[in-house]
Amino acid sequence: MEYGCTLELHSPPRAGVRQELRAFLDRSGLGGAPGVRHTALVRDGAGRIIAAASLEENVVKCVAVDPDHRGEGLTAAVLTPLRRLALEEGRRRLFLYTKPDRRTQFAPLGFHEVARTEEVVLMEDRRGGFAAWAASVRPADCAGPVGAVVMNANPMTLGHLYLVEQAAAQCARLCLLVVSEDRSAVPAADRRALAEAAVGHLPNVSVAGTEDYLISSATFPDYFLKDRRRGGAVWTALDAAVFCRLAETAGISVRFVGSEPFCPVTRAYNEALAQALPARGVALRELPRLERDGRAVSATAVRALVQAGRWEEIRPLVPETTYSWFAGPENRAVFLERAAALDRHEHGEELRI
Repeated sequence: MEYGCTLELHSPPRAGVRQELRAFLDRSGLGGAPGVRHTALVRDGAGRIIAAASLEENVVKCVAVDPDHRGEGLTAAVLTPLRRLALEEGRRRLFLYTKPDRRTQFAPLGFHEVARTEEVVLMEDRRGGFAAWAASVRPADCAGPVGAVVMNANPMTLGHLYLVEQAAAQCARLCLLVVSEDRSAVPAADRRALAEAAVGHLPNVSVAGTEDYLISSATFPDYFLKDRRRGGAVWTALDAAVFCRLAETAGISVRFVGSEPFCPVTRAYNEALAQALPARGVALRELPRLERDGRAVSATAVRALVQAGRWEEIRPLVPETTYSWFAGPENRAVFLERAAALDRHEHGEELRI
């Protein structure tokens, strides 16, 4: 870093700094990213911002260096304090996004490519992180086609179970991947435990987490897209690229999804997968959803009943283990508190999987 420059760390940045940062990012062709907790800045001798980077949980965002100061080590200067803070907070892995033509500037800093599309590259700072996760997903000693289902299971319903049973009947081994990100009304550990309990009678089904790789906040902030309306499409393309890399490593030849009669976001996601996966040698099979009284069984309906205080009415819609979980007053209290928090922090439509 040049003599006369100063490094600042803001946790979080105050209003005046945020205004300066927005102007700097605008000049760098980036948009601001809400929700960042830490921001590192480098100022020149005149006090102007010449480099910046921010951190939200384990995702590095809005990395920018003034064009007149590139090649001076400023990217490392702003990333180093953020990595130190991440370690202090117990975060052992960071992700970042960049445009394909800029990925080489992060490789010397210890970031490794996870997946890419024509518009974005996802990188992580753990060497072999993706490979280790893929190895944990890969079924052991499996002869025959391997399939996969990815679901949030918020909570696990009979609709989810029906999808898994139908998929398991069509392959030698089925990998059930439960979303690991803990941003749902049912806590992540409980969602996975309920899914494991529900499919325990299926000997060819193994359950694993998605960690931070699939359907997570690491996939995808849209702050560097000129047209943010395309964020959903770019996110889907990158998520598909991550899954295709997993499929290649874990020997997955088919992905199963449930039909989506309600949510246009999930329907568009399924349609995008149908376009992207076959080109990479992975088939996509859409299976009809389980219905009750002419309506597809959905986690959305189950959550609505519980939030309305009618939790006992979910029994025909969920496995007994899910019903037993909600029968516990402490579990219902956790669910209602988290659901209310999510409602207050409205962030758009979710994937209803």
